[in-house]
Amino acid sequence: MKIAGITAEYNPFHNGHVYHIARTRELTEADCIVVVMSGDFTQRGEPAVCDKWARAKAAVSAFPNGADLVLELPFAFACSRASRYAAGAVDMLVRLGADVISFGCEAEDPEALRKLADVLVSDAAAIGEGRTAYMKQGRSAAKAYELAVAEIAGEEAVKLLLSPNNILAIEYLKRIRYWRGLGYGVEDLMVRRFGSGYDAVAAEDIDFAGAGALRKMLREGSDISRYVPSICSWEQVDRLSEKYLQLLKGTVLRSTPEELARIDGVGEGLENSIIRVIRTAESTEKLIAALTSKRYTGATIRRALTHILTGTDWETADALTGQIPGAGRLLAAGERGRRFMRERDNAAFTIITNMNKQVENLQPEDRQLLILDEKAADIYNLLCGRDLYAASDRVRTPFIK
Repeated sequence: MKIAGITAEYNPFHNGHVYHIARTRELTEADCIVVVMSGDFTQRGEPAVCDKWARAKAAVSAFPNGADLVLELPFAFACSRASRYAAGAVDMLVRLGADVISFGCEAEDPEALRKLADVLVSDAAAIGEGRTAYMKQGRSAAKAYELAVAEIAGEEAVKLLLSPNNILAIEYLKRIRYWRGLGYGVEDLMVRRFGSGYDAVAAEDIDFAGAGALRKMLREGSDISRYVPSICSWEQVDRLSEKYLQLLKGTVLRSTPEELARIDGVGEGLENSIIRVIRTAESTEKLIAALTSKRYTGATIRRALTHILTGTDWETADALTGQIPGAGRLLAAGERGRRFMRERDNAAFTIITNMNKQVENLQPEDRQLLILDEKAADIYNLLCGRDLYAASDRVRTPFIK
């Protein structure tokens, strides 16, 4: 059985994602397409506009071009910097037996991304030294990195780093390169975005819009039904953001600076800034804007704030993301996905279909990953105003098509 893996967030699941799945199946002739997808919080640290179960169901239900199996990327990897996010997703797919890993990109020439990924690995030390030197000159961390890369790879290569999809694509390529170095024959497949960019809406006669554009439309109260399959749903984004801020305020106000400094993404004085501005923050966006600086990007701040809600400390995050996941929760499966689960060798990776029955038999690190996922899901359900028992990971079951 040939397996094609896809890494995704599907926030929200839209027509471009349907195109990507269909194109992946066409180009790889895969018997089964396995998606590793972020849970209820995304790589940028935001609560997803739709919960993980509904997004997974939409992906599998997008007949005839849907996915066959959707597994959750653990929160510790999903709500983290691009390199950690990519490592977790690629590692899971490799351990699941993927022959090829497919992901979107914005580059006209995918080979340019491959070459840049190779340079970023082979010249990592020189780039790191250059980044440090530029930061000492007062440059922001992001700008210092761009300048350091430009010195090694050239200005044209740096332009590839300006797109969110390309940034993740490069990290996927670097991690696939790692596995190839260990003797695994996994291939990469980059599918160029069709119809629109990440933050753009296509021409009026094309029903495509990027995920960033769709989230913006939802915040503005616009109708996005044209750009998503009919099965898709979403939360009231403004209400979600309001509850997020209120819960965050309560968590910060009961915390000491020392407690906040131990949270993943905080420290080095950021904890004092958070305590100082949290009382007067009128919205989540204004809070993030007040905390963003040369050192901390908006996405970095978002992730830190979400880690405050989950209580994820530096030590735990480093320990959990420093190992290769050996288990993952099943969110949805179609007929081909069920066949894959029946026929696969279970030794390398455990697919969790019933957390209550399986979690205690896992390795300690995998058990910790799932317990943290459960906590993140509980917080998301609290933001959505759901019954915390009925909506919990201990009660919800995978969607089976």
